[in-house]
Amino acid sequence: MFCRNANYQISMFDPLNRMPKYLIDILKNSWCHAFREYIFPKIDEERFRVLYSDNAAARPNSPVNVIIGGEACFFLFK
Repeated sequence: MFCRNANYQISMFDPLNRMPKYLIDILKNSWCHAFREYIFPKIDEERFRVLYSDNAAARPNSPVNVIIGGEACFFLFK
């Protein structure tokens, strides 16, 4: 079953909330912040709908934008 990942909100238990300020500053000055802000939201998950079952009893997919984003990072920074 295909489900869109429309939730880009950081959870309350996200490790980013427990990071020291100096690490958050390093993270915001790296490529990761730009990737999250500009590239990650532009990944069109609907293009991958055909790969998943239409059966409502099937297990929901993992977020496609997370999988594709991980693949992109692997090939870009290999």
